[in-house]
Amino acid sequence: TLMRKITLFALALFAGFGAQAQGCDELFFSEYAEGTSSNKYYEIYNPTANTISLSGYSVSVFSNGSTTAGNTITFPASATIAPNDVYVVANANADATILAFADTTSTTTYYNGDDAVALFNGTDTLDIIGIVGVDPGSSWPVDTGATGEYTLVRKASVSAGTTDWTQSATEWDVYPQNTWTYG
Repeated sequence: TLMRKITLFALALFAGFGAQAQGCDELFFSEYAEGTSSNKYYEIYNPTANTISLSGYSVSVFSNGSTTAGNTITFPASATIAPNDVYVVANANADATILAFADTTSTTTYYNGDDAVALFNGTDTLDIIGIVGVDPGSSWPVDTGATGEYTLVRKASVSAGTTDWTQSATEWDVYPQNTWTYG
């Protein structure tokens, strides 16, 4: 959202006194919603001062503890994220409110709380929600909520993704299911 973008941009400026904060050189997940029915989406944030082409990037979903991706989205060369902006991927059958702010739709939103979702640049893992190869039951705990039945928004103090879910699980603000005001 605009307020989130302003806050993240201000943090980057403050941390670097005009330059991007250290660690702010790659995309990461900034929001993840596991709503009722098909009301699911995730948001990829560009913390840099440059427009980034999504060519070469992908997001994969690893369902039910699998180590093999069940769904993957690769982005066309024409897809870009402006500086301090987001790219939203939604379920094609999501509520009209979600679809209004989505940049694209994809089957990578066919997840529930126990499926790991990973962001890649080529073969490099940039950020992950959950743990690939682990089935946590119904969801992974996140602060006062979980990856299932909640909307997760990355805390404004976070400036980079992580492949360590133990660390990442503490980096989210948790909102009730079907909260879409941050998209």
